[in-house]
Amino acid sequence: MYALVLTCAGEEAEFLSAELWERGAQGIEEITLPGGRCELRAYFESPEGLAEAFAAFDRRVEEVPETDWEAVSRQAWPAFPLGRRLYLAPEWDENPTPAGRLRLVVHPGQALGTGAHPATQLCLEALDAHLRPGERVLDVGTGSGILVSAACLLGARFAAGCDVEFGALESARTNLRSDGTPAHLFCGSARAVRAGTVDVIVANINAVTHEHLAGEYGRIRPRLLVAGGFPEREAAAVERVLRARGFRLLETLGREEWRCLVLCCDDRS
Repeated sequence: MYALVLTCAGEEAEFLSAELWERGAQGIEEITLPGGRCELRAYFESPEGLAEAFAAFDRRVEEVPETDWEAVSRQAWPAFPLGRRLYLAPEWDENPTPAGRLRLVVHPGQALGTGAHPATQLCLEALDAHLRPGERVLDVGTGSGILVSAACLLGARFAAGCDVEFGALESARTNLRSDGTPAHLFCGSARAVRAGTVDVIVANINAVTHEHLAGEYGRIRPRLLVAGGFPEREAAAVERVLRARGFRLLETLGREEWRCLVLCCDDRS
């Protein structure tokens, strides 16, 4: 067994982890470093090609003793409550759901959006607090499908997810079906959605993509827009672009350096 040790910026860790899983990692440890940096230790059966593929991340490869990484990974993903109503539990967890909580099953290691990252948690908390029963939800950049699953659990009458990465959609489809959630997914972006067809848009994507899609958000005119996936230093720019498209800020949620903007359209509030 070999450990590939990478150093990256904190906001790169989730995306880098997804690439490591896709390359066949048997387990991944994430260690927070000073100055907003992060160390990832990914474990592989063979070191072939790893140093070259991740040369940009101050990488090193170490030989390590054999370990039961399935057991290690399970210990690293305990179930936990989130927001007012949610309870996030990995698919293997057999503990009972606490009273008054809704069990949201997560699938570690299959795609972005496992619920462990602060940006994902902020979007989940925003849906928990602001989604109205019976509303229609669109998740832009769905990743693992966790926000679609959460929307259905929280009372949406219809929830769809889109992503420009077909591989992510396949993971989301598998996850949603295993959870018994209708898998309304399509390959594409908000540009494919007609105006007025959804009440809530939730998008856990980077700031640049939010700015590119701001016009589409404004065209669709959802009652509520949950825009997450970016650090504090980019929040003001995202808010400014969205205000210019007719949205009004309701609140800003934060965890660590990550921010999530909750906005509404005045004519649909």
